[in-house]
Amino acid sequence: PLHASDLRLHARPHDEPRVIRLVECLAGEMTMRHTFDPQPDYARSNVAFTTQQRHVHADAGRLHLCLTSTTDMPAPGGTFHLGSGDQVAFALRAGHAGHCGAITWSAERARRYLRDTQQFWWRWVAGVRYDGPYQPHVWRSALALKLMTYSPTGAIIAAPTTSLPESIGGPRNWDYRFTWLRDASFTLFAFFQLGLTDEANAFFHWLTRRHLGERSRTLPNLIDVGGRVHGREEELMHLEGYRGSRPVRVGNAAVHQLQLDVYGEILDSAYVFARFGGEISRSLWAVLSSIVELAITRWQEPDSSIWEVRSEPLHYTYSKLMCWVAVDRGLRIGRRFSLQYDAARWKAARRAMHRRITAEGFSKERRAFTQYLGGEPLDAAVLRISQIRFLGDRDPRIRSTVHAIEQHLGEGSLLRRYDVAESDDGIEAYEGAFFMCSFWLVDALAHGGELAQRVFERLLSFSAPCGLYSEEVDVRTGALLGNYPQAFTHLALVGAAVNIERARHRHIGVRGLRR
Repeated sequence: PLHASDLRLHARPHDEPRVIRLVECLAGEMTMRHTFDPQPDYARSNVAFTTQQRHVHADAGRLHLCLTSTTDMPAPGGTFHLGSGDQVAFALRAGHAGHCGAITWSAERARRYLRDTQQFWWRWVAGVRYDGPYQPHVWRSALALKLMTYSPTGAIIAAPTTSLPESIGGPRNWDYRFTWLRDASFTLFAFFQLGLTDEANAFFHWLTRRHLGERSRTLPNLIDVGGRVHGREEELMHLEGYRGSRPVRVGNAAVHQLQLDVYGEILDSAYVFARFGGEISRSLWAVLSSIVELAITRWQEPDSSIWEVRSEPLHYTYSKLMCWVAVDRGLRIGRRFSLQYDAARWKAARRAMHRRITAEGFSKERRAFTQYLGGEPLDAAVLRISQIRFLGDRDPRIRSTVHAIEQHLGEGSLLRRYDVAESDDGIEAYEGAFFMCSFWLVDALAHGGELAQRVFERLLSFSAPCGLYSEEVDVRTGALLGNYPQAFTHLALVGAAVNIERARHRHIGVRGLRR
């Protein structure tokens, strides 16, 4: 249930319903069973139940849960009988411990909440600016991203789940219920392209209030929706995991890895913000310029890459590319707003990065930019080279890189992020193809002037029935893998759809994308 007037209320305990269920018997007779089984603290804490005719109360840690119904509920789980035309409504509330604000419930109230909620979403999606042929899919992606947005701050989580496996029964299980800094530029690009300026501005302003410039040598890679950094990763051994996929993890140890690409993502997000009319204040510039200096200082160090590998750090090509982006966007922002910066130092660093990447990151044998400098394995992250304007769209090295990645990492229309047989990431287990990388391939084909629609439309067939995507997909069965729904996948889908339209000479986002 949702209403525009109380959007932010849902982020904290309150007396309004959180979940509503309305059961109707259209014809004949039926017996229904309901189950109310809260498991606080990952099923490590006990719950005390009390019943009161049509209310079931549960004290769960700091929360008081109350299930209210229009029929008697003698226990947390039970049955009720319906005849033709009968209806029963349920409402679940989550308030502060020791307080219950539940009121008498009715099917009419449930229907009123339904109408308010439908009206909110109809009005919201009507503001999504996209008129291409893939409108249902773009709308569904926009809705998914909005639903993963924390209203009080504008932060967007990577996924609302933890430990859904990247291979059934395997150990590639991670907690994605955080905001990744690297998602920033993708998020702003998608929101601005779709005309969702309120969401874009809220996210960017939240990001810039994280005091990132006050950290001398490192940036956290992920933070929670409240802006806090959690450095602990815990394995919950008492839980068997989805279909026996252990371990179940809470927290993510990648938070303090050195991931050099984050510098470029933050500066690129600021650049996108500025190109869509945002102002870069001097206080914000102090943060951004310090991140540029970090990129210049650390770009020659090995890191753990965008993929957060748990093996030894390497000189990943994509990480170097994004350090180049950090300096390049810093120069562009500084020049545009007449801000103070060391132009000679920054330009020299940008040249040095460009020379090393082109000299050591491109393999003549594979005719492609590779996963790490001086190496031969391929990495789908390098597809972004066409998006970041490191080289011209028609540069033969970009075109040959796209084709090499498509040939060696492709499985039909799907794309693996890298070949686990060639690239040691510290986890010995099968993984599926990455939807995000697959949509990046579409994006790269569109940027290169090639027909990308056919690949894009094949990818659309892999969505779940509600149009949602996970992080990965099993290339053998088409089953969705990994945390779900995945924000990065939906951001990449929006970017690919928009750039297909740009390649077809439609006027979408032209103000923000004009050179």
